[in-house]
Amino acid sequence: MREVMVQYLQRRLLEWFDRNRRSFPWREPGATKYQQILSEILLQRTKAETVANYFNTFFSKYPDWEALSNATLEELEEIMRPLGLYRHRAKRLYKLGQDLKRKQGKLPEDTNQLADSGFIGLYVTNAYELFVLSYRKPLLDVNMSRLLKRYFKPGEFIDVRLDKEIQDLANDIIEVRRCKELNWAILDYAALICRKKNPLCEECVLNRYCTFYQQENRERR
Repeated sequence: MREVMVQYLQRRLLEWFDRNRRSFPWREPGATKYQQILSEILLQRTKAETVANYFNTFFSKYPDWEALSNATLEELEEIMRPLGLYRHRAKRLYKLGQDLKRKQGKLPEDTNQLADSGFIGLYVTNAYELFVLSYRKPLLDVNMSRLLKRYFKPGEFIDVRLDKEIQDLANDIIEVRRCKELNWAILDYAALICRKKNPLCEECVLNRYCTFYQQENRERR
């Protein structure tokens, strides 16, 4: 049954995404790998629309890895200020830039090198593997976790970094040829339909198999 549910989710969300995808600059065909991975770092704990409005400001000043590696902490704090949490974000980007400078601009070429780099955290390392190394990896955050847990096994939400079960499930889900688009489909669907509050279950394309929806229906009877 799980395999049926996995394939159904993959097919239905990609169909939905083809009709309803959100448009963001880091998703455009001309976006560089640098823009894609840096955007994912900026997206942490920030709405996608906010980062989209800020995209040109940041990347006009820091258009590539070399420019980022030459940035000072003070400069990064100043440009990060509109996004909030600016000191934390600036410090993270500064450490990443300094790591690249120490390695003479050489980016990680495999998982082992990635583990010994300035790209840290489950989400960021997965994003790097997806966009830079072209591996099939999930952009697993609290939103993807919520959708997958509701669909397969509703229960208590825990930090995705500690939830091995949801990590394994996300890795299974993303094993498709259109893995990048499926990642975006899940994130868009979690934002627009499978919302944290007041999810739109009646119009959900997954409710045929969604465990959360079926439980809610039984409780209403």
